[in-house]
Amino acid sequence: MIDELNLIDKIDILIDKKIILYGAGYQGVVTLKKLREAGFPPAYFCDGNPRKWGDFIESIEVLSPSGLKRLDETENIAIIITTDQVHFIEQIMNDIAWLKLRTDKIFTMFGLTVSLVRNNKTFGISGGFYNTHLNMQRDLYYTSEIYYYLTARLKWAEKADVILVYASPKSGTITLEHSLMAVDIYANRFHTFYGADLFINPLSKETIAKHANECLGMLRSRRSVKVITTVREPVGRNLALIFQLLGHYEFKIGEAPPGKSFVNSIAEIMTTRGGDMFDSKHEPLNWFDNELKAVFNIDVYAHPFDREKGYSIIRQGNIEVLVMKLEKMNSLEQVIAEFVGAPRFKLVNANEADNKPYKYLYKQVRDAIKLPREVFDYYYKDSRMAHFYGEGEIAGFLGKWERNISDYTAIRGRFL
Repeated sequence: MIDELNLIDKIDILIDKKIILYGAGYQGVVTLKKLREAGFPPAYFCDGNPRKWGDFIESIEVLSPSGLKRLDETENIAIIITTDQVHFIEQIMNDIAWLKLRTDKIFTMFGLTVSLVRNNKTFGISGGFYNTHLNMQRDLYYTSEIYYYLTARLKWAEKADVILVYASPKSGTITLEHSLMAVDIYANRFHTFYGADLFINPLSKETIAKHANECLGMLRSRRSVKVITTVREPVGRNLALIFQLLGHYEFKIGEAPPGKSFVNSIAEIMTTRGGDMFDSKHEPLNWFDNELKAVFNIDVYAHPFDREKGYSIIRQGNIEVLVMKLEKMNSLEQVIAEFVGAPRFKLVNANEADNKPYKYLYKQVRDAIKLPREVFDYYYKDSRMAHFYGEGEIAGFLGKWERNISDYTAIRGRFL
């Protein structure tokens, strides 16, 4: 029932609707302020907690679900679910389904945020929201990506043996980190050693290089350094990365000419090489040379890889690298356990799309997106893809994407 794309492409559908914020907690108030600043004042809250029924929050009345049902019978309403927790969204959706409302205009707070940013210029939404959101995202990326440089040396100084989770983004690194933490193993997780230039980064290149070189010197002096790295089917990984970084990329999507759909904006990013995300350095099959080889002088492609088992272990000096296919990771718990010396190790799934607030938008885009065949040829016919994946696996990937392949040819300067 959640139709994020409709709201993102046509935010003016809110104009003639009574907007209901379902969820009268803290995030409901945040959403209320966003909508007021954007010029779309909500009419009511709704909440499943009887103690809130009839209360007023910021001068807005809180309805009961039955009150929402009565309103729906006489008014054209749009509902925005104000939590970013998927299990609560699912619970609210069950409640809404039970009410059998007339409206089909049901959205999430995440979809609303993307819509407000995307329509900032074309619909004349207040620039205050746009600038506040941009600053928030800068703070977010600063905190998450630079954390490694500020903590790594202190942790490594305490240990003779070091474990790193070091791989391309959206390749299962958070799942690995959380799983290791569950058995009391500290592992530094990061994607790039010499600078988070994939992200918004306020530190100078000189400062980053200084931190990185000090860290590398310390690693070389450790008794043992174990590195866990992963590879993932590239097209799916690229789409997943766009959604992970949507807080950054939605600003570029928001600058798209009027009339360009959100799905087509995503397809353009997927199709364009040479941009921020898919330049030669950050493409997933190049990551091993640009990161692992550049830092530790370990050439993954020069070592055999067991495509059937889905992993290999490379040893060079005090460095030991476990290379795995993400698609096989669930079957490799024992291999990981032996590699890190933790017999109780179990995978704890984390950072999956189904647990993210963008779950509903991601599914809609995944179903609707069309990409030129050149995108798939570029990755699937690369010899480095064949290093990790057999012909049957590659054919299976292609089969899963078959209905997303368009007949048009990518324009010159992209994948041609």
